[in-house]
Amino acid sequence: MDLAETVTNLSRVRAQNRARLANSALTRAFLNAAMSLSEDLFAGDDDLTEGVPQSLAHLSRPRVVGRAQKDYPDLVPTEAKFRDRWAGQQDFIDDFIAYALVVRRVNLGAAIEQISRESSAGEDLPAALHRIAYAGALLVLQLPGFRLQLLTIASASAHPLVSRALKDMYAQVTQAWFGLYERVLASAGLALRRDVTAEEFSIMLEALGEGLGLRLLADLEEPLVDHGERRSLLGKAALGLILGFMDDGDGLGVEDAVASRLGRL
Repeated sequence: MDLAETVTNLSRVRAQNRARLANSALTRAFLNAAMSLSEDLFAGDDDLTEGVPQSLAHLSRPRVVGRAQKDYPDLVPTEAKFRDRWAGQQDFIDDFIAYALVVRRVNLGAAIEQISRESSAGEDLPAALHRIAYAGALLVLQLPGFRLQLLTIASASAHPLVSRALKDMYAQVTQAWFGLYERVLASAGLALRRDVTAEEFSIMLEALGEGLGLRLLADLEEPLVDHGERRSLLGKAALGLILGFMDDGDGLGVEDAVASRLGRL
């Protein structure tokens, strides 16, 4: 993965030198160390979370360098080498957020491809949607990706590079889900109503999935996911959307279909 367009706050004047340094093993080691610290924090590591709020405050230079020394001793990470790359801590934080979003985008894309490969042409639609929705619910809860994503959304407008990385992540992941749902619906011989696209359908399901993820992270005592049955409320919501958006042959749009059902058309 080329990081030249992602890690851009390095202390180098010439673009060629910045690109070379962005892709160096030690730069990646510092970024991966920050990722590991985030995983520890969001997983509830007592030693790390004591007195540290769930924000990016856990990514201080000493912590990042210390973790890099632990995980990549052969690269001999030092604070001097860290400062040689990033003049200020905020420069590192911005690069790390952009990097974390790229990693999440790549991981989600690969996971969605795997879900697609596991889809069976003969699988009935309810079972297929429940399986896909359950897998999607688990992807939403990937740590630290989802929590970092939530943190970056709140501050993206202040950081153009982070904003671009966030938009790129959503665009590519939405496209991947769109392709999967389009294929599943087509294999079932279904067509959406004329004013609903498969892309819109996948965006709505993504939004529902992220909302479900927020409630799961809040540890609410709600029937959100049944790991025993490998089902979730997202699957039920997907079936509800299909029921409402499926063209049953009347050729109506959504609003007209509702009016017709209520006897007002």
